[in-house]
Amino acid sequence: MVSPNDRPGQDDAARLLQSVAQESEQMVKTSGNPRGLLTSVVAVSAVVFTLIQAYPPQAYWLTLLYLPIILWYVLAQRGRAKPRTLINSPSLLTGAYAGYFFLCVLLINCLRFWDATRMEEVLAKILVTFISGMFLVTKMQTAYNKARIEDGNDQAN
Repeated sequence: MVSPNDRPGQDDAARLLQSVAQESEQMVKTSGNPRGLLTSVVAVSAVVFTLIQAYPPQAYWLTLLYLPIILWYVLAQRGRAKPRTLINSPSLLTGAYAGYFFLCVLLINCLRFWDATRMEEVLAKILVTFISGMFLVTKMQTAYNKARIEDGNDQAN
């Protein structure tokens, strides 16, 4: 008699499920924004937030650094399919994504208390802002991708 664990098609089914999971993760990664775009936004934001606080009148022109990033985003999104909206996904709004977004806002507010006046302090603040911001934004992107995969699986069922 054949036990339930020794069924001939069970290995094939497990392999197919694993293949589908990998394909859906790959699809979400390729349909999203380029990785360099996210890094550029965080890097420019770290520089702009720090220098506007350290040298307010002279640093407002730095916001023009967002124009090439916006152009890059528009050109990158031109050939891609429009992703589904996740408005009806309560797990996204109440889960890890919302938590990391709250931590990002808290980080920006806490960094405003750090008055960097010397060049070394300004560079250290830019570095700390970039590293912590990149960590939080990467976690937010991971949570968003996971919610998109779960939403796609829910739509398929």
